[in-house]
Amino acid sequence: MKTIALASTVLLALSLVSPATANYAKKAEEQTDYIQKNFYVASAKRYRPSFPINPKELPYDFMWGNGVQFSALVGAAQHNPAKYKQTLYDFREGLQTYWDPIAPVPGFNAYCSGPGGNDKYYDDNEWLVLGFAEAYEITRDPMFLKDAQNTQKFVLSGWDSKLGGGIYWKVDHRSKNTCSNGPAAASALRLVQVAKQADQLEWATKIRDWTNSRLLDADGLYWDNVNLDGKIEKTKWSYNTALMIYTNVLFGQLQKDKKSLTEARRLADAGLAAWTDPATGSLQKTEDAPRFTHLFCESLLRLYDVTKDVKYLNAVRRHASFAYRYARDPQGGYWNKWKMVTHAPDERKILIENASAARLFWLLAPYQDTDELLEAGKQAAGKGEDRKAEGLLRQAADSDAEAVEARYQLHNVLLCQKKTAAAAAEATILTGFAKDPAKRKSLQALGWKAE
Repeated sequence: MKTIALASTVLLALSLVSPATANYAKKAEEQTDYIQKNFYVASAKRYRPSFPINPKELPYDFMWGNGVQFSALVGAAQHNPAKYKQTLYDFREGLQTYWDPIAPVPGFNAYCSGPGGNDKYYDDNEWLVLGFAEAYEITRDPMFLKDAQNTQKFVLSGWDSKLGGGIYWKVDHRSKNTCSNGPAAASALRLVQVAKQADQLEWATKIRDWTNSRLLDADGLYWDNVNLDGKIEKTKWSYNTALMIYTNVLFGQLQKDKKSLTEARRLADAGLAAWTDPATGSLQKTEDAPRFTHLFCESLLRLYDVTKDVKYLNAVRRHASFAYRYARDPQGGYWNKWKMVTHAPDERKILIENASAARLFWLLAPYQDTDELLEAGKQAAGKGEDRKAEGLLRQAADSDAEAVEARYQLHNVLLCQKKTAAAAAEATILTGFAKDPAKRKSLQALGWKAE
């Protein structure tokens, strides 16, 4: 049986290496700047749908992509207001070309077709309510709150008594979807949270109860929609469950409701079981596009912030590690499918997928990157603080499916503490890593030896 021999002097030497600098905020800024350079049309204050430009496409993106990009800019403006706050305001102005002020209940059209449009989606508007509420939270500018409140009026106009309640997906009123009810409940609660709008609490409760009664499966995941004949479309997208997790987290925060937090955990655990790829650590097991999974990541982070259960944070960091390693184009931007596949050099990139990447890394900006965790763990080990080192290195190792050095250092710290069973488990993982030539080379450079 192979064992892994490590010298404590190697660990001490490695603990003196300078800290890594590729933290989440830097990755987020890198991606945001790529979007601004390649997708943004400054004269129109709007974004193109793809890059390189496709002459057959409409010149500006639809509202789903805009909603994700607005949320990315909110994150950017929060963490680097000097650089990005004005862009957030400019884009808010550009979005007014999508607003239909003469509709029976004004709302955002799917495209910038001006007044009188009849192609409106309730979920498109809900993403913007969430974005506007967050923009108000970080700027305290009442303009954003007014935007959120006005848009929420359109959202709630999509509710009627057919099927016992629920909000339609779009104005043709053919189906009621989880994607138009989950974010509506969450946006209502965000208005309670940021503006003390008590009436929105009743709406959130009604919407959550209806969604649970009609679209929640016994496994803790949500179906896509139910049509007016009562037929259920049973595809389970990660963003549908995500917004119901977020809704339950908000209920838990606002009402000190332990049952809602317990339910949020149940849904999150079901989602992790369904969508985590054990081979890569990504959350793209059944979905290629990050436009869905960045919202699942956000819900996990919101749940972590309340529960402090690090498995939820680690899952998001693990997904981000995969994305940065395999979904990022070294020439800039992110691919549309987050899979370990070969991409053509001229493959067109889509705004919504790139905005999803930017939003993901801005969401992670307050947390330590895996490189930072590794460095902090090595520093603690070098000082003889083995318990602290173990905790930091465990997080680093569990936050990246290919964390070669973190696993190596964790194994050594466990041996120092005579935790033989845990060290043996890490040794097994390292032995598996060594089957890959590149990882074996990295381990050997660290001082790894197999007997």
